[in-house]
Amino acid sequence: MSPTLRLLWFVPSPVALVADALRLTTGVTLQAGRNPSSDAQFEALASGQADAVVTAMDNVMDWNLRQGPQDLRVIAQLERTTPLTLVGQAGRTRLEDLRNATILVDAPRNGFIVALRAMLAEEGIGPDAYALEPVGGVKERHDAMVSGCGDATLLGPPFDAMALEAGLNRIATVQERYPAFPGQGLVVSASALERLRPALSAWLGGLENARRRMASDPEAARQALAPGGFPAPVVDAMLRTAPASLCPSRAGIELLIAQRRRCGLPGADTTYEELVEASVLPAA
Repeated sequence: MSPTLRLLWFVPSPVALVADALRLTTGVTLQAGRNPSSDAQFEALASGQADAVVTAMDNVMDWNLRQGPQDLRVIAQLERTTPLTLVGQAGRTRLEDLRNATILVDAPRNGFIVALRAMLAEEGIGPDAYALEPVGGVKERHDAMVSGCGDATLLGPPFDAMALEAGLNRIATVQERYPAFPGQGLVVSASALERLRPALSAWLGGLENARRRMASDPEAARQALAPGGFPAPVVDAMLRTAPASLCPSRAGIELLIAQRRRCGLPGADTTYEELVEASVLPAA
């Protein structure tokens, strides 16, 4: 019987979708579910209800300060970057328009919002000049904005394109400001790593095969993503998120540390070596 990996994510990463569609993952039974927030991910890891989560890698810096495992590590990077578009309601078209705005977030001090907080700080807009309202993950934020709640939020594919089609304004993207901004990572507790190693090795081996296929045969990968019903431009954007390597980017993680430090948030007194455990990765 193959080992089981219990996984939580906001939406499946493109490399995982391609691996599943092309049946590249063998030797592991994946039990994957969608989670509503990063707090729910942390609670599932802390309680043992989940073995691993796919999440913004910045989360680990905050999570390791909470009561719980305090040994969470990034063991793989599943996206080159997570494309993040800042969208706003009518009248919110520039970063400076976010003074006195209510910004919808997953969590106020960890995750993708740290990049936006750093962007606003660089524009001279301090944390007292706006409000952060937690509403949940990317789907929850999209739905809230489209229904008229909040003034702005960060969204990734396909919800960013859906929000623009619904009439929201594009203000900026994280990638325009921070080209090295990394995509989501696979996070586990270091104390559970040996127990999970067979399942993780098998799943990551399949993802590595999918990553290579996305680079060498993009048309096959495009066809694998087609049943999801995504528009062609969204599929192309998903293909572009394929990482150059599953090994977490040093430049990307050091950017996240610098952003957290720029915002004065706890957890920035860490290093790449303290956050990353790459021993489970398949050979390149």
